[in-house]
Amino acid sequence: MPILYPVSAFQHPGSLTLRFLCPSIKPQTSHIKHSVHPIKNLAFAVGGTLPFLALVVWGWGDWTTFFSNPARTGVIILAFAGGIAYAFSGSSGLGIGHREDPSSRWIFVPLIIIAVTFAWLPPHLDRLNRWTIDGDTVRYLGLIITAIGGFVRVATVFELGHRFSILVVLQPDHRLKTDGFYRFVRHPSYFGMLLAMAGWALVFRSIVGLLITAAMCVPIVARIWAEEDFLVREFGEQYRAYQQHTQWRLLPCIY
Repeated sequence: MPILYPVSAFQHPGSLTLRFLCPSIKPQTSHIKHSVHPIKNLAFAVGGTLPFLALVVWGWGDWTTFFSNPARTGVIILAFAGGIAYAFSGSSGLGIGHREDPSSRWIFVPLIIIAVTFAWLPPHLDRLNRWTIDGDTVRYLGLIITAIGGFVRVATVFELGHRFSILVVLQPDHRLKTDGFYRFVRHPSYFGMLLAMAGWALVFRSIVGLLITAAMCVPIVARIWAEEDFLVREFGEQYRAYQQHTQWRLLPCIY
């Protein structure tokens, strides 16, 4: 599920990532250049993803049998592919931009706890065949869902480029971004992350993993409220108009 990151801190991050998408905004002028070296982002992505994946294999208990299943091998490949893609997204990573709202930094404490638990426990219970959903079909369904969620997650990082940060920040010369995935929900990056987490849990046939994914919604919703409050303060009626036009925050027709 590290497709969410470049972290893992889970990251993402965005993401599992868990690397988090900051306000959906992009520059007003196309001639502004922001240079973010891919090597720096790649190091950030790999540095977050490797510890997460180490916990996954440790939870399973044996790396040789872990990779004997194509679905489990597949999610590891997807995780590394997401990290490599992130390296070329232009993300600012930990950049604080022009202005930051530090009030939601507390979210990283529960996120790290959830990330560690999510990495280790589902594969461990899968190996013990406890609290699992029977059959290999669910593993491959999970692999497909992980790929879709990971694609949405990474695509939104590319859409924002240097505006993507794990902090709630405003970059210089920004305007609201309302096209692309942002036409459908106001926080598509979080949607992609949660979808990838659900798929990851299914790869390990894990009922507990699905419950952890549901629990992740709590800090995510808190983060969404913090981000939107920040955006309303910064953009006022312009952002309120976007809220009215794109009514769903995270899940179409639900929330």
